[in-house]
Amino acid sequence: MMKKRMKLSLPPEAKKYIQSYMKEHHLSFTDDVISRICQEHEEAQKKEDDSIKKVVKDVTQNIEDLLQRERLHIKKELLYMEQNIERSTMNSLKEVEDYGIAQRGELFASLLEGYKK
Repeated sequence: MMKKRMKLSLPPEAKKYIQSYMKEHHLSFTDDVISRICQEHEEAQKKEDDSIKKVVKDVTQNIEDLLQRERLHIKKELLYMEQNIERSTMNSLKEVEDYGIAQRGELFASLLEGYKK
């Protein structure tokens, strides 16, 4: 890795942080500390991005599963409704047919009665 010289001005808190990092990780040069901090930051950012992607993927999958279950539920309900409508329609048609038969029977009976006279 090629290094380039930079002149930095840091606030005292940043300087203290770099010095404590150097002691904690047994590093001798400020450039190594800054490089390592940048690398750790990039890795943490990547982990965070991966974590967000995983959460989004899991939530998306859960939503898709929920929608699939709802579609199946709606499909079943529509089937039951269709069967009920069909049954009700058939019963109504049967009643109408029975009523028509009864009316024709009464008409036929009255015609026979008129014929007998």
